[in-house]
Amino acid sequence: MEDSSLLEEVIDSLEQDSNVLRIKRLILFTCHDSWSNDVNEVKALQMRQLVRELMIMFPDLNVLKQKLNSNIKQLSKQSDYLLAADSIIDSLGFLYTLRDEGKLPKSFLNPEISAAIANRSDQNDSDTIPHTHNLKYLTNLFDLRADISKNISPLQAKILLFSALNYRFSPQERDWSALYTYDIDDLIQLTFQTYDTFEVLEKRLAEVSLTLDQPEDAKRASDVVLEILRPFY
Repeated sequence: MEDSSLLEEVIDSLEQDSNVLRIKRLILFTCHDSWSNDVNEVKALQMRQLVRELMIMFPDLNVLKQKLNSNIKQLSKQSDYLLAADSIIDSLGFLYTLRDEGKLPKSFLNPEISAAIANRSDQNDSDTIPHTHNLKYLTNLFDLRADISKNISPLQAKILLFSALNYRFSPQERDWSALYTYDIDDLIQLTFQTYDTFEVLEKRLAEVSLTLDQPEDAKRASDVVLEILRPFY
């Protein structure tokens, strides 16, 4: 039987950890190969979202342990981040056990994207109607995410799609907290909702790529995303 209270207890314990900023930085680095020394920026990151991304990206706990150890070796304050890694492994180890026992809420690792879209639509005072031909995407969520991660950094994909859906992302303009209110699954599905045809999406991503800070990387990210999303149109 699912038990959401246990999940919340784990999230809260990580939030209350004296090493919470290092925990957030390490998870961010592990999921997105991105590092931030901006304290306010790191504080703004949502622990629940970080943990969720980590468990989706690393469904095997042993693989996660190896990745954390590998990342820590790249850092200067290794002893401090080993403590952060221990907290992550202890907490997530419990969540992996709950997952395997069927006690972790299924919505945590398999969120209903439509609900997220509806919530955001309410904020914008507009309704978004899903395109029926794109609903098959939902059954291929893991494959889509995996294909993107194999070819480009998930962070590059997020920045590209965020910019196409909202406004031009700028790392200097403190847009990080806004970016991390989304995960890549949400952004992909919102892309389907917003761009009804592949041709319109292709044109928009080409335009956006030219405006970002690293246009060559953005163009490559655009090519990868378009290639992966094309079959779903």
